[in-house]
Formats: sequence, structure tokens, C-alpha cells
Amino acid sequence: MKVLMMLASSSVTGPAELMLNDAAALRAAGHTVHLACDTRRPGNLVETIKAQGFPLAEELILCQSPGAVEVWKDIRALRQRIRNESYDLIHCRFSHDHLIALFSAPRLTRVVRTAEIARALRPGRTRSLAFRRSDGVIASCVSYANILEREHRVAKERVAVLPGSVDAKRFSPARNVALRQELGVAAEAPVAGIVSRIKSDRMHDQLVRAFREVKAAVPEARFLIIGRGEYEPELRGVVSSLGLDGTVLFAGYRAGEQLPEAYRALDVMCWLAEGNDGTCRAVLEAMASGLPVVGCKTGAIAEAIVEGETGHLIEPGDERSLARALIDLLADLPRARTKGAAGRERATTVFAPARRDTALAAFYQRVLEMPPVRG
Repeated sequence: MKVLMMLASSSVTGPAELMLNDAAALRAAGHTVHLACDTRRPGNLVETIKAQGFPLAEELILCQSPGAVEVWKDIRALRQRIRNESYDLIHCRFSHDHLIALFSAPRLTRVVRTAEIARALRPGRTRSLAFRRSDGVIASCVSYANILEREHRVAKERVAVLPGSVDAKRFSPARNVALRQELGVAAEAPVAGIVSRIKSDRMHDQLVRAFREVKAAVPEARFLIIGRGEYEPELRGVVSSLGLDGTVLFAGYRAGEQLPEAYRALDVMCWLAEGNDGTCRAVLEAMASGLPVVGCKTGAIAEAIVEGETGHLIEPGDERSLARALIDLLADLPRARTKGAAGRERATTVFAPARRDTALAAFYQRVLEMPPVRG
């Protein structure tokens, strides 16, 4: 099988990492994989693709803010590349690269689209038509697959649910006292936290407000905000206004081997919004690290966490329930560890990389065996 994977992004964020992992798995299984990304804007994705040894379609621009001339250039360039390379399938992840592929691919070159986040599934005639003109669509969870079938009228046999996966060797249970010491947190203190880019849509402010009630019930508890982002100055103001300085702590950005260690400084993980990665990778990383997770009943979050068994699920915006869920776990760390162990077991089975890799290749094959959609 020969596949071109496209992503209209220039940086290695959640969607790009997922694409790179999928590409590596397909290559390991003997398939030929080429990649295409935004080659115009600054970022680290081009160099990462090259470093991992994947052929890059450098003639494509794939910038999400193009002019009409650039779009037409990309369509012409992609048509020529398809003729030269004879791809069996093109896998797109964003609306921009998806539309370019639909205008470029001949009937027998199948087009598959990943639609992992709620924003990609919003109602719209153009969006629905693009989904239906695709030979296959991948959703990150069952609820999103239902939206594709019910609201966008994509045929059931052309929809696949492909949850995320996690490297359970890299993310594994252990205790990181060093980070606690760095932040002035007692080794035995109950600690919850979030590992995420600090953006307004990630709901950090809700977590901070809920933690005011947590502090009253569990005075020794602490909350770590691990990450960086444009909303940090405003969030620091919220923390100070609520009198939570010293209770809610900013741990900064942690990457590479610092990332697994960041999880190991926590007793409980929180995740309220899916961000730009609909598989909610941070939830899976926390589960693999042996942490119970408190999350919202939305998208893949609701299907990763098992209520009462691996953590707690709350309704979006329900700060009172959020506080109660955190108190339940932070006031009884043995109970939290039991739920964390159950989460670890779920992460290593349901979200094992081999399971996703097999499912992706099987869906590609299924798409190739069905009649093409475009006439």
C-alpha cells in the first residue's frame, strides 16, 4: 500500500505527532508512506519529518491562510504528484488539506479524512459534502462517529472509530519527588494537576476556581499547572485574586523526558477540554502513568475514563461537581491509587499502540476494497 499523509500545519503538536506515529507504524508494517505539511510558515514539522526519514512533498504549500493562487498551485502540484507516485490512498487531517485532496485525487485514489475534534464536526453544507465525498472518515470516539453518520449522513461502513494510543513504557507509574521539591511541595501532599498548553479554551480557570473549594476541604492539597501559553498571565491573575498563591503552582513547560516525570509528580490528573488533539493524548498518558483522571463528559475524554473506576466524569462547566470529584480523590490517596492502577490497566490494553496500528491498516484496506465514492 502506498499512502500520502497530509497535514496543513507547520508545527509538531498533537495532530502532527499522531500523523507521525501512524506513519511510522505503517512503514514498519511494510507500507510506503510519504508526508505533506505546511512548508510556508515557520515551525519544526518539516525538519522532524526529514529527521524521521519520510519523503516530504516539499512542492506543496498547505498553508491554512492561502490566497486563491496558492490553493490552485497546491491542487496542480498534488495532481502531478499523484500521477508520478501512484498513491493508493491519501489521508487528510484538516479541512484545508482535505479539500485540496478532494479536488486533486482521481477516482481510484482513495481519500480518507480524520475528524477528531468537535470543531471539525460542526454543521455545514460544505463540510457535510466533503465528508460524503471521502472514501472513509476516521473519528476519535463513538459519539463523534455517530455525528458523522447522523448529522453529516456519511455511510456507516465508511466510518471508523480509531481511539488514540499511548506508549506505556515511556509513561509508567513512579514517584517524582524532585519536581515537588523544586516547587516547594511536601513529598506526602496530595497533588492534582493539568499538563496542557495554557489557553483560555482549556478551562484552567474552572480548575482554579474549583480548587478553592478543594483547599477548604483538603488544606494540604496542591494544584500544579504544567505547561506554557498565551493565557498564563491572565491565569496567574485569577490565582492571585482567589487567594490561591502557594496552593496553585505554575510548573512551567516540560518536554522530552521531563514530560513523564511531570505526571509522576501528581496524584490526580485533570482534563476538561479536548484541545486540538481529539484523541486526548494527555488523558491516556496520565492513565498509563497510573493516575486517576477527572474529566468532562465530552468526546474521547468521556470514552477513555470509566466513571468511578479509573476516575470521575463531570458535566462541562459544573465546577461544584469538579471540586467534589477532586476532593473524593485527594482526601483518600489509597483510593486514588486504586483507580489509577485501573486506569493503567485500561491504557495498556484498550489504548495499546499495536491495537490502533492494526485498526488503521485494516480500515485503509476496507476503504480500498469498497467502490470509490467519487464518480
